[in-house]
Amino acid sequence: MITVIPIKDEHIANHFSKAESFIMVNEQASIVSRFDNPALSDGCEGKRKLVELIKAHGATRVIVRNIGQQLLSKLLNQQLDVFHAKNGRTEIAYFANEHLAECEPYLDASQGRPSTKHIAKQGKGGCCDHNHGESGCHGGHCNSHEHGESDIDLSEPMHIKRCCQKKHSLLRAN
Repeated sequence: MITVIPIKDEHIANHFSKAESFIMVNEQASIVSRFDNPALSDGCEGKRKLVELIKAHGATRVIVRNIGQQLLSKLLNQQLDVFHAKNGRTEIAYFANEHLAECEPYLDASQGRPSTKHIAKQGKGGCCDHNHGESGCHGGHCNSHEHGESDIDLSEPMHIKRCCQKKHSLLRAN
């Protein structure tokens, strides 16, 4: 079995698609291949190339620290077993075989992180397909703030804060 591990500074990368490179290890933890991350420079096309490279190298398992829902979905659709590594400073040999059972398996794309870019692309009216004149931002997610000079509700998830901040700055500029 070949296991793919995203690498940054010779440790497992914190985010799968932002890794400098990827290594492929066998059951004995020997590196059988290494390649640069095409997703760093080619965006969406690079992520498609990345999945193709993983499959072309005969990998069956992938280790991640953090991964977006869209890319996780692509890996799972390729019948790859995806596992969450809890610690980025773990030795690579740890993931070769016997300790893999201690890693949480990712079985559904919802276990990945939501992509703010993907969310923004979905709507025709901006970040989430609505106007701020509707019943509050984000269908009620951040009704607690006014649409004037006030700051965003800091208790909201980061992707909503960024989205609202952008929309609010545009509203204030006009």
